[in-house]
Amino acid sequence: MREVLDGWQADLPPAWRAVLASVELGFADMDAGLTLEPWEPVFPVRKGRLFPGQPKGAHMLRAFDGLDPAQVRCVVLGQDPYPSPDFSTGRAFEAGNVAQWRELEKMFSVSIRTVMQMIVAARTGEAGWTGSTADWPRLRAAIEAGIVALEPADIVADRWVASGALLLNASLTLSRFQVSIDPHQSQGHLPLWRPLMIAVLRHLAGTGQPVVFLGFGEAAAQTLLAAGIPEGPDCILREHPARGDAVLSLPNPFILGNERLKALGAAPIDW
Repeated sequence: MREVLDGWQADLPPAWRAVLASVELGFADMDAGLTLEPWEPVFPVRKGRLFPGQPKGAHMLRAFDGLDPAQVRCVVLGQDPYPSPDFSTGRAFEAGNVAQWRELEKMFSVSIRTVMQMIVAARTGEAGWTGSTADWPRLRAAIEAGIVALEPADIVADRWVASGALLLNASLTLSRFQVSIDPHQSQGHLPLWRPLMIAVLRHLAGTGQPVVFLGFGEAAAQTLLAAGIPEGPDCILREHPARGDAVLSLPNPFILGNERLKALGAAPIDW
């Protein structure tokens, strides 16, 4: 990983490079006994490099593209990239290489479907879209019929970023994956990226500007706590959206985040 990430700061936009230039990644915190076979990829790849079938523009630091630190009003923090190089973009909860919403039903995508149900409810004010994961087919049909206005799956995240949402994962790379979490995740990629995530979160929390944090999953919650950001009005925590109904049964975090921003005198995110 040291070789893969040599000079990684150069892949950051200038404004983020100025904030994060002194960060040292957690190579020493990784389990030295972890190994990968020569054929196993680490993804997303570095900026400017290609992997067969990867989404357009995908790279491991893509979350920082198009959004300067001073523009961030909401941090969405997930766990790690989607477990497939052709779906993983470098931005949390973004559906890469997906042209139509019905394509999500063919792949490992409970989490993005759950997120989109909450996004539509936040846009429309109609909580009925988030009753359970069983409501997804009805929502998808409404999108296709034009009853619900929603951008194509491959560009909707651009709207969130343009509105001030930073779409991060606690780990920015992945190799091996298990639902119950593989040691390469828990003892490799997550500790590797933790210093960077903590630096980003502490910087944004300390600017004095209104910022809300939406954390999904245990890795996100632990990272936020390590950065000194406990659960509260400015930090809304949920289980990972892969646990669909467990998340949908609670108040919509995207609505709660916007309500908090408005209470702080800031513009809400245009989800």
